[in-house]
Amino acid sequence: MENFEEFQNRFDDITFSLSRDDIMELNKLDNGPLNNVISRINKHCYGVTVVDGNSQINIEMFYVTNDNELQGYIINLILDEKYYFHLLMRFATFLAEQFEDVNAISAFNTFQIKLRGFLEKLDFFTTTSLELKPYLGQNAVMVSTGSRGIKNIILIEHADFYRDFFNKNYKLERIKNSEYVYLMVNSDSGYIKIGTSINPHYREKTLHSQEPKIFLIAQWKCNKHVEKQLHEKFKDKRIRGEWFNLQLKDLKNIEEFMSNYN
Repeated sequence: MENFEEFQNRFDDITFSLSRDDIMELNKLDNGPLNNVISRINKHCYGVTVVDGNSQINIEMFYVTNDNELQGYIINLILDEKYYFHLLMRFATFLAEQFEDVNAISAFNTFQIKLRGFLEKLDFFTTTSLELKPYLGQNAVMVSTGSRGIKNIILIEHADFYRDFFNKNYKLERIKNSEYVYLMVNSDSGYIKIGTSINPHYREKTLHSQEPKIFLIAQWKCNKHVEKQLHEKFKDKRIRGEWFNLQLKDLKNIEEFMSNYN
């Protein structure tokens, strides 16, 4: 990022905590999900509001939870502003750091999908980066049916993001009969599997046949005791078996912990 200080100042200027009174005001504009959180029908919700100004489109994105108490955070963005992608990702990561039920990538995608619906109502023709992915490099031409043009909504694939995060080490050539500690992600839930195998890619295929949304994202040549160390390290984040609810900071911790392998 060319100017991190500028980015951080912008993030600090547009991100706010929500008091109970703030949440009640937001509820007057909400169509139900927020009220369900207030009344404890649901544990949490994501929300988006859009104001179409003369020269810019202002967006409020918020997250509210009512687990132990009613609380939340909101970010005020301008569509197409500088650092938009990074600001929203930083907000999603911030939420994941505050609330254990939030996965940063899932939160980012949820906000973007909700935004897409508003932009369609404002007569933009919208598509997503995932929808366009099959056409990359094919010189495809897109024609807009919206009077205000085309907006491409960036969405993040869990597997692609995490593979890049670990510098694509999932592609490392396998040494026959060697044991590997691997990470896999369920792209629906965002949960991470910490396991061992002499062939992680084959293990991915066997799991993929049962749950098509499971992908290998990292592997290291090391003994099974390392897997046990990682399981112990993140035991408080275990969902079931070898599956864990890990955040980006946890994956950074794993990256540093595994730096002596491979």
